[in-house]
Amino acid sequence: MPPVPLAPAALRTALPRTWGPLLARFGTPNEVQRSAAGPLLEGKDVLLVAPTASGKTEAVVAPLAERWCDGQAARVLLVSPTRALANDLARRLREPLAAAGIGLGRWTGDRHDGGRLHEVTVLTPEALDARLARSRRLLLPARALVLDELHVLDNTSRGDQMRLLVRRLAHGQALQVVASSATVSDPDGLASRYLCDPCVVTVGARRSIRARIEETGGADGIASALARAVRAGFRKVLLFAPSRVEAESLASALRTRPPFGGAVFVHHGSLARQERLRVEEAFLTRPVACCVATSTLEWGVDIGDVDLVALLGPPADVASLGQRAGRGGRRGVVNPLLAFARSPFEARIFRVMLEAWSRGDLLPAPSVFRPGVLVQQAVSLLHELPGGVVTAGDLAARLPADLKAAWPVERVEAVLAQATARGWLEGRGRYHLGARGEARWDRGLLHGNLAERRGIEVRDLWTGDVLGEVARLGTGGLGLAGTDRQVVVTDGARAVVRRGTGASGASFGGGPRPLVSPDLARRICESVGISLPSCLGLRPAAVFHGLGTAAGGLLAAALETAGCRTVRAGPLAVWVADLPRLWPGREAVARGLARHHVRLARGMEMGCFHTALPPAEQRAAVAEVAGAGAVEAFLEAGPPPESDAPDAEAAAWW
Repeated sequence: MPPVPLAPAALRTALPRTWGPLLARFGTPNEVQRSAAGPLLEGKDVLLVAPTASGKTEAVVAPLAERWCDGQAARVLLVSPTRALANDLARRLREPLAAAGIGLGRWTGDRHDGGRLHEVTVLTPEALDARLARSRRLLLPARALVLDELHVLDNTSRGDQMRLLVRRLAHGQALQVVASSATVSDPDGLASRYLCDPCVVTVGARRSIRARIEETGGADGIASALARAVRAGFRKVLLFAPSRVEAESLASALRTRPPFGGAVFVHHGSLARQERLRVEEAFLTRPVACCVATSTLEWGVDIGDVDLVALLGPPADVASLGQRAGRGGRRGVVNPLLAFARSPFEARIFRVMLEAWSRGDLLPAPSVFRPGVLVQQAVSLLHELPGGVVTAGDLAARLPADLKAAWPVERVEAVLAQATARGWLEGRGRYHLGARGEARWDRGLLHGNLAERRGIEVRDLWTGDVLGEVARLGTGGLGLAGTDRQVVVTDGARAVVRRGTGASGASFGGGPRPLVSPDLARRICESVGISLPSCLGLRPAAVFHGLGTAAGGLLAAALETAGCRTVRAGPLAVWVADLPRLWPGREAVARGLARHHVRLARGMEMGCFHTALPPAEQRAAVAEVAGAGAVEAFLEAGPPPESDAPDAEAAAWW
């Protein structure tokens, strides 16, 4: 039964300190704030699901700060999924909390607040991991843990890490765990993965999207469409690009064309923090401007009111489309969206996603646990425990309830034994830090599950400012921060640049592309009349499967064991140079996993400790993420019939 929203007068009485600074400044409290306050003040674990820009953060922080903050340090821990969001939350909440007499601090990779935690402290998951391992005593006063924008972490290795961190923090102490999210397909399932006895509070209808689809991918066509939008009154535009290279290229091109001219900015993860902050401030203050961004601005970083969101090509999932569209038109009841389709097929994908959003169907991928996290957590946990020693029982006792049945002590023991063989741990039964783990510990690199990436630092010749980093330099030039630059000098680890044109070819880092879910892949195939299974009889041939990105990679690996030369694999089809003379059966999946599971894992965000697992566990984890059963059924059905209906463009998507 959903909680009864508190009346404004009752809410004001219940929040004598935080009402004015956190809620009253927005006028009358909205339904989100009135609905969440009751169960939060009662001490319940709560998942709050509400639309973007509905005041979820204030709705959670005000009751928790009122209930728990009593002048002691680290009473409320607020975990944000990214460093940029953590910085933004600290900036938004510091003054209101100070007005309530409550201190706020921030602990991220680039901000440590002098080694102390405040009453309300904003952290990233990795920073929380570091504090548990290195200074557990600082967290003993904590009474509430908030997981902000939880959907960003869920169903990733960082989300699995967060699930174990919740249990580690709650082990031996009372803890109220609260989460908030805007785009959730299964609120009960999400709550059960992170909270103990959750109360799910769902408020407000998902906002509708009013989209215009333009079939153009070139800078001229995009600039013309944006000029029409500005004339129609959309003066602040946030344009999402699918990659850092495309964001840089498009921003540079738009600066030479109306309607924005020099008021075109670019924002992505390879830019230095100070450069990103400069972009956020410039876009916030300009009356007419365009910011070209990757997913770094998909979530709640404060960049002011955005009149219009534009997308260059469709994202990988419906939730991202809705989340990005939700950044614009926040004062209205409809999110305006300008969708740039680079082909008729991309236009069709946009329509499929928009139809799914309007029905409330996010077409998500199944939630899967990535067990490489167990190795990382064992190494972190041993520093938290007395004597610097960890056992399989210690780790198993801190698993979420839904994982304990699948991961008994004996199975966890096998994982720790393999981690010992790989040098992360030492010992037998009782484990301490191994040589490989010690080297990473000393460098502070044991608190996350993202792969370490070493880029080339790019610094401006005249100002000396660090602009960002690239994974590889071109032959003399690069585009960075939306500006063409010449490389003056480089030593392989650093590059000094100045404004100017030059031969490009620089590439940025970044993880694997997001996975297209099986449900979305099938829906796209159905929309364009692709029969599943089927084959486009060309050279190379396109085998349509519609199983999604992860399963497509596993299917390609299975076909390779039958002698096929795979050209590319995507969420809809696998291209092979020639179809096999003898079509493989379901046993080819096991052969493909045995031969290619390490390669497949790199594209599935299995976490940087995945290869420390026993080989059988590595293969099993990849098989679960890829949906091996569906791939086996596809092969068991025999060679797909040839079809003339699909086109090459559909097969090549992603």
